Amino acid sequence: MRYKLEKRPVQNPWLQTLAVFIGLAAALGVSCLLIISAGANVGEALTAIFNGSFGDWDALAETLVQATPLIFCGMAIVIAFRARVWNIGAEGQFFAGAMVAILVAMNLSFLPRPLLIFAIILGAMVGGAIWGGIPGFLKARFNANEIITTVMMNYIIMFFLSYLLSSVWREPGHFFLQTARIPGAAQLPVVASGTRLHFGFILSLISGLFAYLLLWKTPLGYEIRAVGINPVAAQYKGISIKKITILTMIISGAIAGLAGGSEVTGLHFRLRLDISTGYGYTGIIIALLGRLHPVGVIIAAIFFGALVNGSTSMQIITGVPVALVYCVEAIVLIFVLSADIISRYRIRRVRDVK
Repeated sequence: MRYKLEKRPVQNPWLQTLAVFIGLAAALGVSCLLIISAGANVGEALTAIFNGSFGDWDALAETLVQATPLIFCGMAIVIAFRARVWNIGAEGQFFAGAMVAILVAMNLSFLPRPLLIFAIILGAMVGGAIWGGIPGFLKARFNANEIITTVMMNYIIMFFLSYLLSSVWREPGHFFLQTARIPGAAQLPVVASGTRLHFGFILSLISGLFAYLLLWKTPLGYEIRAVGINPVAAQYKGISIKKITILTMIISGAIAGLAGGSEVTGLHFRLRLDISTGYGYTGIIIALLGRLHPVGVIIAAIFFGALVNGSTSMQIITGVPVALVYCVEAIVLIFVLSADIISRYRIRRVRDVK
């Protein structure tokens, strides 16, 4: 006798939903052990995180600010992964969009503000689309592994940006690697007075609506999902795998580029190397936790934004370091994905045939 892992013949949505909650509960239990090991009171630490994230309107607004780039990057990953195109380059596409947004903001500041903001948004999407389309083309034309090409392009654009910020783009009279501050007309409007919550959050929700309509309400979305489920069957049906690969990477890159454009014009107002804390990579976690669905991505992004925003309050009140939150994020990912696998597969005992 031996044991075999096999896919369940019928996928029970209630079992899958229950598995997510079980995974979250298990992750919470392990996270509590980490808090205890740091010498803090679990109740005080969790209360501090909640109050720092949702305790009042200002805390909630800041949580949404933290969630905005995660929603964008999560949506970008959803588009790509639904076609089984492994885009690991959202980080580079984020910076590509930010770079084009800065160029537009600096050189077209004479435009009326509505036109200028529209040009910035469009430019950010074009920058990300180009940077995402290159590995998509390499995959379609030369069958280059998109995991390798997208990761390497992250390094290419980061080193190129470092060169620009240390030379022609450096703010005159300053030694920091940063551009000059963009004009006020180029800054995205604030949507909640007295907070940092900017129009980029609205754009992130629009990107979620776009992703849902594209994937489930259009012929192109059907082709994307068909290629992701079974590329051989999709090709027999007449769907061009190469076309879908390139289009998927272009769309995915455009959304990631919009994340960079919204961050640099809605929050930082100048371009630096540290405007992203790994949003492109965290977007992969967000997309997987969200089960590659736009609604799930928004929920997961707000949850992660709450953890990041509440971690400062936790450190002030309990002394638990902020770095613990990143451990919690990894623990949540491991437990939720493990629970999801258990809900989709089962272990069956089979008899060896002699």
